[in-house]
Amino acid sequence: MKKSKNAEAEKILNIYRFFHRDGSLYLIEDEESLDMLFDAVVDAINDCGSFKMMLPYMEFVHPCKMVREEDAGWVGHFKERDNRRFFLSDIHDYLKLIYG
Repeated sequence: MKKSKNAEAEKILNIYRFFHRDGSLYLIEDEESLDMLFDAVVDAINDCGSFKMMLPYMEFVHPCKMVREEDAGWVGHFKERDNRRFFLSDIHDYLKLIYG
C-alpha cells in the first residue's frame, strides 16, 4: 500500500519536473507556465485516489476541490499569482519531505 501512495506522490512531483520547476517556484516569471503548473497540480490532487486521504485536507485537498468547483472565493484567491506560488511550493515541499 505504501508503494502506491509513493507512486501517487511521485506522479505529482513529476508534474513539477515536467515544467522544470522542481524547487524553483519563486523564480517563475513566466505566468503562463505557472498557470499551467497550477492547473496540472490541482487536477492531479483532485484526481488522485486513496492518496488524497494522506494529504493535509484544509491545506491542499480542500482548496483544490474548491477550485475545481469554481468557488468564487478560492478562484479569486488563486488569481493572485503569489498565492499560486506559495500553494505550489507548499505542496512540493510537503511531498518531498514526506515521500521524496
